[in-house]
Amino acid sequence: MIKNLIALIFILTCGKIFSQDNSEKDFVIITFEMDRNKDSHGKFIYYWIAELKKYEKVDEYKEPEIYSIFLHEFYSSDQLESCCLGKTSYPYSYFTNSKFDFPENYSEYLNSLRDLVKNNRRKIQVIKKQWEKNHKETVTVYATPLRGKLCVCECGDNLYDAEKGSKISFPKGNFTVIENYLTEENRILLFKDFSKFNFTNTAYRSGK
Repeated sequence: MIKNLIALIFILTCGKIFSQDNSEKDFVIITFEMDRNKDSHGKFIYYWIAELKKYEKVDEYKEPEIYSIFLHEFYSSDQLESCCLGKTSYPYSYFTNSKFDFPENYSEYLNSLRDLVKNNRRKIQVIKKQWEKNHKETVTVYATPLRGKLCVCECGDNLYDAEKGSKISFPKGNFTVIENYLTEENRILLFKDFSKFNFTNTAYRSGK
């Protein structure tokens, strides 16, 4: 069964700023939840997206392309619009002419999408680290397979040690969960080691 994420009003109110390819993609949202035993801020939550693409002449998957996806609101609406128009976006920057003209239900849309991701995820790895004075860190990695549309563009900022020109994305419209997607056929993602992946090179949410 495929579960639907409600976003009809969002589509109607935002449709005119989305001029990129409207075709749906299959992808996996990778959630990194980082807990530190001596940090009062609670969990740090990072979202990335992994696209699985097959080789042209071989029925096997390539190493997944992984890039940021922004599931919480911290950027200006004109940077969202720039990305959806295929232009370079500066989500971490604010300018004197920055706009915040989001649709009324935009925050609700992102909340619903985060709930969809969390409620349908699968744990794929736990990474534990320990330092002096009993400082400990646990990173739990989850995967949520989804089908939907994205605004994808280059990032013009140099924040979080991310390279200028790296790929970023924003969710666009309805998303559905792909049942039974994380199978043996897609094992390249299930057995990928994220211990050396620099997942902090993007914006984060904090929560208890």
